[in-house]
Amino acid sequence: MALYLHMKPHKLNSNLIIMKRIEILIAAMLFITASVFMSACNKDEDEDDSDNKSYALVIDKGAQSIEPGESVSYSAKVVDTDGNVTQADNITWSVTPDSVGSISNGVFSTNVTGKAKITASATVDGTTVTTSVPIGVYQPSFFAVAPAAILFEANHQIDLNPVYFGQENPTFSYNSSDNSVASVNSNGVVDLIANGECVITVTASNQTNRPVYVPIMVIGPPTVNLPITRIELNSYSTDLFKDETKQLSATAYNPEGAVNDANITWASANTDIATVSSDGLISPVRTGKTFVTATALGVFAQCEVLVNPDTIVLVEPLYKDMQQGETHQFVATAYKNQRNGLGQTYDIDFNWVIPDYGPGFEMFNIATVDNNGNVTVKQDAMMGMSTILIAYDANNEYLAGGAMIMVDMGLPF
Repeated sequence: MALYLHMKPHKLNSNLIIMKRIEILIAAMLFITASVFMSACNKDEDEDDSDNKSYALVIDKGAQSIEPGESVSYSAKVVDTDGNVTQADNITWSVTPDSVGSISNGVFSTNVTGKAKITASATVDGTTVTTSVPIGVYQPSFFAVAPAAILFEANHQIDLNPVYFGQENPTFSYNSSDNSVASVNSNGVVDLIANGECVITVTASNQTNRPVYVPIMVIGPPTVNLPITRIELNSYSTDLFKDETKQLSATAYNPEGAVNDANITWASANTDIATVSSDGLISPVRTGKTFVTATALGVFAQCEVLVNPDTIVLVEPLYKDMQQGETHQFVATAYKNQRNGLGQTYDIDFNWVIPDYGPGFEMFNIATVDNNGNVTVKQDAMMGMSTILIAYDANNEYLAGGAMIMVDMGLPF
């Protein structure tokens, strides 16, 4: 059996790869669509909703889903009723619950896995403006789901797209932690119903013990009468090969409807990965992941862009239950990546690594691997714990694949 693991590469540091959120989904080297990031120019629900307030606060990173040990750097902007945009000063940041992580000067750091809310508050001309975005901290899984996190207004629908690219064809099931906030049907269509937060759990039929979690935050319409209240895109995610392009379109809205004369500007967060023209045409540059943003008068929407690699890596076995002290040989194979499936194989001398999850996550450090892909589970590894094995090309940081290892529970079935 063969499959791609949902992982992200980072710069190689000695013999360690730190798995980093969303620079690229490697190992999968997936055909992935990405997270919906819609800016929320809304007041906190506990605030007075008076129309006399003339400012709104926008957090630039939107909804996020990251892995343990990663961090996210946030900033915020103030938008007034004339559409003027200024960088917010003296922001107070908080995390709820603070058991999931901490935030200092806008930099969020993880503590444990779970869902949290990042809140920013600032005082402008004597008025306190507040807004929040969701963040999820979860272990990587065998497949990806796009979008990986959702921040959007009620009374909209968002499609979830599980991405499993390999020799199997699993089915997927979906479950919402709170159907009064957001429900999901058997096809992965999420109905955003009412203000609040929840998590959608996505489970593959062949990997029921390793689901993907999608944090959701449903918001109300802006309480400030801004000239632009939201921007909608024709696509919030796309994957491209290097010889493909994607045309985006954007429509701006105010409370009365579409703003047909809105001046929308386009920008790529990383032009080394992909560029975007003044009319929204995305052109890939190299393998990786970035965001293309459409902005009008301080309000923005983002499309997550993955530029697919030319080569992908399968590690076999993809999943292995191992006893404490057991050793097993894993094998990695590189294939040409193409739309219609896997092509020719390549001869690559792979390096092997099992990530060190760092302080607070030592329980996941359950095994070691040598230079030939021989994995040994530690004698004191906790039963039921799992980790990721990565095979990578030392000459190409974007070329890697992975497998999952779990310490056998010792059960007779």
